[in-house]
Amino acid sequence: MISRKILVTLAGTVAAAAVTVTAAGGCSKNDLYTEKPLYVFNVIGDMQMEDPNIYDEENYRAALEKIKEISPESKAVISVGDHTDNGKRSAYETLKTIKDETFPDIPLYYAIGNHDRGLVHSTEENTTPVEEWRDRFIFYAKDSSGYDNISNVYYSFNIEDSYFIMLGSEVTSRNDNCNDVFISDEQYDWFDSEMKKASETYDHIFVVIHEPFYDTVSGSLPGQNWQGNPYDKDYYENNRYEDLRNIIDSYPQTIVFSGHTHWSFTTNRPVYGADDDSIATYVNCASVGYLWYDNLTGIQDENNKWIGSEGLFVCVYEDRVEIKGRDFASDKWILDVTVPLKKA
Repeated sequence: MISRKILVTLAGTVAAAAVTVTAAGGCSKNDLYTEKPLYVFNVIGDMQMEDPNIYDEENYRAALEKIKEISPESKAVISVGDHTDNGKRSAYETLKTIKDETFPDIPLYYAIGNHDRGLVHSTEENTTPVEEWRDRFIFYAKDSSGYDNISNVYYSFNIEDSYFIMLGSEVTSRNDNCNDVFISDEQYDWFDSEMKKASETYDHIFVVIHEPFYDTVSGSLPGQNWQGNPYDKDYYENNRYEDLRNIIDSYPQTIVFSGHTHWSFTTNRPVYGADDDSIATYVNCASVGYLWYDNLTGIQDENNKWIGSEGLFVCVYEDRVEIKGRDFASDKWILDVTVPLKKA
C-alpha cells in the first residue's frame, strides 16, 4: 500500500462504480464452479501484518479459512506482496503461525511488496539495508511455499501445466520512505528470457507483481492519486517498468496479478484487457488487510480501524480462466470474469 498523508473516515457505505461482470456460471457460497476446472488457485495480498490500524491477524486467518472451506482442492495461494507492514521477522512469524494453524498443507508463494522492504511509516527515512529485508523475504518465501529455488525477489515455478513468474522491486528507497520501484537490467533480461521460454511450453502464463502498471486496473487509473506509480521516469529512475509492460503485452495469453492500491473489486475496472486479444489481461487483487475505493478513501469502523477484506479464486481451464472475487468480510461473491485463452 502507498503512503497517504490524508485519511478520511466515512460513516456508512462508499459510493463506488459498479463492476461489469462477465457471467461464467452461478456461484453460491460453496459453488465455485459448475464445470470441473483443470485446477484452482487463489490470489490474495496486502495483509500488512503488524499494522495497528487494521484487523490484520483476524482478516488473514478468515481469508485462509474461507479459501480452505470453498476450495480445499486449491493447488496454491499466491500473494501479491505487502504480507507485512514493516518487513519485520515478527510479522512473518505471525503469518507463518496463522497459515500453519488454518491451511498448513497448501503452498503460499510470496511476491515482494513495498512494505516488505522495511520501515515505511510517516516521514521517517527507510534505511533498512537491502540484504536484511531481501534475505528475510527469501527465507520466509521458501518456508511458506516449500519451494527451495528462490534466491532473489524474482523467481518462477509451474503449477500443473501453467507457468508463474514473480517480479519485484530490488531497492529499499532512493527518493522517499516507501514507494520506490526499481527493476534492474538483470531482472528485466531474466524476465524476457522466462517469458520466451514459458510461451514455448505453456498455454497459461501468470505474472505476479506488487505495483500495478499505470492506467490498467483499479487504483492505477489517471486521477486516482496513486503515489506509487513506477511509470513516472523522473521519479523512478531507470526502473524498466514500461519495458516490462511491453514484454508482457507481446504475450497476450498472459494474466498479470497486482496489488498495492487496495482498490476493491466493486470499483471501476478491477480487470483490464480480458476482451482485448492484442494485450495481456491485468487483474487488481484488492486486499485482505483493508480496502480502498474510487473516492480515494476507505472506511473506518467505530474503533477507527480500516476495514474490508477481499481475495481471488482462479479456476483454470484448457480454453479459459475464470476469476472470481470474494468479499471475505460479507462472505459473498462480488466479481466473476472469464478470460478466454488468447492466441500467442
